[in-house]
Amino acid sequence: MKIRLHVRQQPNLAALLMTVSLASVSAPRCLRLKQTQAASGNTATTKYMDMSDKNAAPTIVPTNQPNAVFELDGKPFCFQGTNNYYLNFKNKEMVNDVFARAKRLNLSVMRMWAYIDRGSLDNSVPPIDPGDRKDGTKEGFYAQYWDTANKRPAYNDGATGLDRVDYALHAARESGIKVILVLTNNWKDFGGMDQYLTWYGLTKHYQFYTDERVKTAFKDWATHLVNRKNSIDGILYRDDPAIFAWELANEPRIRNYTRFDAAEGWDLTMIPRWADEMSRAIHAIDPNHMVAVGDEGQFAEGKKSDFYLGKDGVDHKALLAVKGIDFGTFHQYPETWGTGLKWSYEWVHDHIKAAYAAKKPTIMEEYGIIVKREPGKGLDPGKPNYGEDRRLETYRRWNDMLLQEGGAGSMFWLLVGKLENGDIYPDYDHFTVYEGEKSGDLIKEYATKFSTEARACQLAPAATGAPSPFVHVRHLPGTEAVAAHFTMPRIEDGGGWVAFR
Repeated sequence: MKIRLHVRQQPNLAALLMTVSLASVSAPRCLRLKQTQAASGNTATTKYMDMSDKNAAPTIVPTNQPNAVFELDGKPFCFQGTNNYYLNFKNKEMVNDVFARAKRLNLSVMRMWAYIDRGSLDNSVPPIDPGDRKDGTKEGFYAQYWDTANKRPAYNDGATGLDRVDYALHAARESGIKVILVLTNNWKDFGGMDQYLTWYGLTKHYQFYTDERVKTAFKDWATHLVNRKNSIDGILYRDDPAIFAWELANEPRIRNYTRFDAAEGWDLTMIPRWADEMSRAIHAIDPNHMVAVGDEGQFAEGKKSDFYLGKDGVDHKALLAVKGIDFGTFHQYPETWGTGLKWSYEWVHDHIKAAYAAKKPTIMEEYGIIVKREPGKGLDPGKPNYGEDRRLETYRRWNDMLLQEGGAGSMFWLLVGKLENGDIYPDYDHFTVYEGEKSGDLIKEYATKFSTEARACQLAPAATGAPSPFVHVRHLPGTEAVAAHFTMPRIEDGGGWVAFR
């Protein structure tokens, strides 16, 4: 049986992987979805890099400087949260189980995908991500498709489409958990940006951010969701306090390691200008909810590592400077990124500093350290046999840094629950945190700490105005986060990149 391995994206993929009888190694991407198992139960053997600096510890200096902070019901809101990628297409029982586990872990925010994009229903426009049924769906579910008659994207609003997002929002509200809804994906999983390109016959990934037809289609999609009425309880999405924020994309970059990549024709202004246009469009029709970019946090400063060079067209500081972007996001995977633990501590420091400079909150919205396991069975995911101690120590350090230095939140990848047959969802990507294990206990501990000990919330300015069930940003008194929309001056740096300062 041939095996396909899905992994976290990073520059030196070949150096990190050793596979057995691979049909193909998929292109690097965000979604650490799964390893398809052979009938015998064997999976591909993966060799991950050893981090020689694994015993390095960060220097943590508690901040006494207040910054903008999230506010909920008239009180500062700091939190531990999580991610789950299957809530938009799995059945109600699986969705309920994930939210029940999140609630028992005292998690406050869940990040999920609000999209599944396919080609046309007649397959004349092919799907970018064929999915399990080779038709671009996930177990038969999809949200957008290409309407060949009208030559534009169309929406699947029924039982095999957005009704599933409706249920996830309803379940979140019943659980008292807020949800970040992600609108598209940089990577081809679930369709995403490259599916938009195929709809319009485009060939370069950066055109997602610049082609007027694509931008209009994306704004139409956001508008459709903002104005959607939940089929279960009749609440309009724009009026739903269960929504924490809209997120423009999952890990937007100028490239995604596919045939759509282009070495030329783009610059560092493209994604910030796109984020400005899209965030303004969403805020114009939804005054209740925040908007974030969903970027990994790459800088364009020419130091420390490839994640500081702007090579993927991302400038985190420029994105934070966009007026319509309410808070910063960054991700953290030192093993599969090939960066190491000591670097990861600087990464946290630098994003908190950038958030303070922009006068906006920031969250580490995806993070993961690999743990391998013995074979599992039933409700037992398998006993950890590699990496658990390192994960526990590293998660503690990252979360302590965020708590003490002024971070507003932290969201690990990945929380799962039961499968349809009652077994536990497998640890396909080695990042899964299970309730009842040491990792889960640690997360529960920090969920409590974020609600009581986070310096960002302890130092928050006094509330003004009536309490609201919607999460919003409380800015520092007498200051405006950004004076105007995206008007920062451009200069050319030494490498020929167009950059913002």
